[in-house]
Amino acid sequence: MEEVRGIPIQQDDFCDLIEEDGNVVTAQERQSAVDSINNPEEPIMKDKEVGIVKESIELPGNDTLVSEFASGLVGRLGKEHILFYRQDSRQVVELGMVKDAKGEIIQTGFIPIRASRFITLIEKYFWPWATIYKKGGGSFQVKKSMNKDCGNTVLESHVFQEGLPNINRIFTVQNPVILNDKLTFPNVGYDPRFNSWLPENAPKISDMDMDLDVAKDIIYKIFSEFCFETKQDYMNAISALLTPLLRGLFKSGFNTRTPVYCYEANRERSGKDYLAGITGILYEGHALEEPPISNGEYRSSGSNDELRKKLVAAMISGRKRLHFSNNKGHLNNSVLESVTTAERYSDRLLGKNESVTFDNELDFSFSGNLGITLTPDLANRTIFIKLFLEIEDANKRMFETPNLHGWVTDNRDLLLSAMYSLVNNWFKKGCPDGSVPFASFPEWARICGGVMEAAGYENPCKKSKEEVGISIDTETDEMKELFELCYKNSPDTEMDKNDVKTLVMNSNIMPYMQWENRSTQTKFGIKLNKFVGRILSDIRLEVTNKSVRSSRWKYKFGKNMGNIDKKDVFGDVNGNLGNLGNLNTSTSTSTSTQYNRVVQTLPTLPQVTTTPKEQAGKDDIDKLKKDKYGNVSKKDILEFLKEDSKRLILGYGEKDIPIIAAWRTDSVHISFFCPDCKKIHKHGWANGDPNGHRHAHCHNTDSRFDKNGYFICYQGTLSEADNG
Repeated sequence: MEEVRGIPIQQDDFCDLIEEDGNVVTAQERQSAVDSINNPEEPIMKDKEVGIVKESIELPGNDTLVSEFASGLVGRLGKEHILFYRQDSRQVVELGMVKDAKGEIIQTGFIPIRASRFITLIEKYFWPWATIYKKGGGSFQVKKSMNKDCGNTVLESHVFQEGLPNINRIFTVQNPVILNDKLTFPNVGYDPRFNSWLPENAPKISDMDMDLDVAKDIIYKIFSEFCFETKQDYMNAISALLTPLLRGLFKSGFNTRTPVYCYEANRERSGKDYLAGITGILYEGHALEEPPISNGEYRSSGSNDELRKKLVAAMISGRKRLHFSNNKGHLNNSVLESVTTAERYSDRLLGKNESVTFDNELDFSFSGNLGITLTPDLANRTIFIKLFLEIEDANKRMFETPNLHGWVTDNRDLLLSAMYSLVNNWFKKGCPDGSVPFASFPEWARICGGVMEAAGYENPCKKSKEEVGISIDTETDEMKELFELCYKNSPDTEMDKNDVKTLVMNSNIMPYMQWENRSTQTKFGIKLNKFVGRILSDIRLEVTNKSVRSSRWKYKFGKNMGNIDKKDVFGDVNGNLGNLGNLNTSTSTSTSTQYNRVVQTLPTLPQVTTTPKEQAGKDDIDKLKKDKYGNVSKKDILEFLKEDSKRLILGYGEKDIPIIAAWRTDSVHISFFCPDCKKIHKHGWANGDPNGHRHAHCHNTDSRFDKNGYFICYQGTLSEADNG
């Protein structure tokens, strides 16, 4: 017989004991209580296990609230960065860890904590206990696991969630970050500045001062044995490897969107997915491939629901990259199209009536052989990396580095240092912007283009000569042929839909159309109307009178003569709309009480009058040699504009913005020779009127026109021929 606090008890007495929450004590708990009494050397409240000091904590119940219990747990779990809270998914998470073949710890991403996991996890750091009461009087303490209901309650408790450190992202490598105009790096482990986690064994930049030429040699070694079709494809491959490292450099945040990369080959065994795998190995440690979005089967590419599930799962786990390999047929997925440009992504959690919203920090890529086609939306958001293998037997190739993936795996620190060298070089040069825009991804184009150009590479936003005018967007390709066909047969001539249809039927365009079906004709009309106002192959499709029903529209295919008249959209707002967007243009404001908003009134352009300088230029044109059509040769145009630049500025308009003398030099452009840039600047005919304010085309930041632009004053025509 034993005693508890002076009360004699036997093991059989436990059959009458109850816990304070009304649950009957189990046999295991009864035995645990007896063992704890009979073995006084084993303390109930504190112990050491595998180097971890456990703390005692009382389960909620008798004089202990759930919030008090949660507060006691979070103090240690949060401080030691065992658990975190993700505000986007509103979940308590831990960092998943596994051991590889070498025994090294690999972190696999965020894992949401469930109650069953939570119960055993806290027992690694705490001795949970409860008070047991004897029916006849008296009580004692016993080790006890909390139940599942208690675990769920604690995980949902605001006290517990608010006490944990917030986390948003896992850095898989040592990413550079611009913070307070300086290059810095996230700390190993948890970094509250970025709400981030950097694993201790993540690849680090081993050489912060690597020479740029050494870095470019390493990058060349990586890509030199791939069969790129053009030099631009090589440039695009470098930008694909560089892009994940740039997330901390974007002014708009880590969730700034980046283009989709398409690895396209002319045949099988060309190495497209092997090439894409280099990016995966550098940033994730392995070349992970996802199943194709389109496998070539009928309607298979419309698997939107499956991709939605994959995206939510990837964002919950904190992944940074998804590569869909070996796509076939027509890639048409509305979810992929939308997520590529969405900075935040929202969807429903699987199995719950609960929506979550994540910062979209995913990079996307896919691969396919020649013949894969894309929707127009996706094609215009994609950068292509094309491979061309010409030999018959791909397996006969010999490589200097046959196991390139193995080399990259063993040298991740070295390769990361080489990529950082490009960034560091760009930062030291003052962070110049890329010179080529990408309308869908302007911030990426500014940073990635700037880094590439600063290192002496070509801009990834450029299209190769072979790619200009070529698309894997089949709809646009077909319509380009239609535009060219209609312009060739009926230039600047009104046509109805039947006239266009007759031309198409007598050609090889759209051979799949079953013209005898009424539904086919309706679809053709919809497709034709979709391209009204578009310019393809420098040909614009216009409708002469949109006031009638669309079935009675008259179409006209003509050479592009400038942009759509913005006055048709915005109205005539005190003159010139070319100042819209010019931050240096003064504006007046008026307040609408009805809508409680500020309306801008754009300034009126100055009245440009003929000056002696202007008349002198018009006199000079009579001295030029012209052909029988009245056009001046390209060489003579250049010489004339250079000479004319001596009296380039005719005067000054509003805010002292210069008024520039410019001449028509071909069918669609007015031009002048800029003495600051030492080159000809060309501008289109805005709204059918060559005069007006224009933003400078100067690439020389020291140019007198770079800041505020200039007013164009049309002088006359040198040539209407498209000769340069």
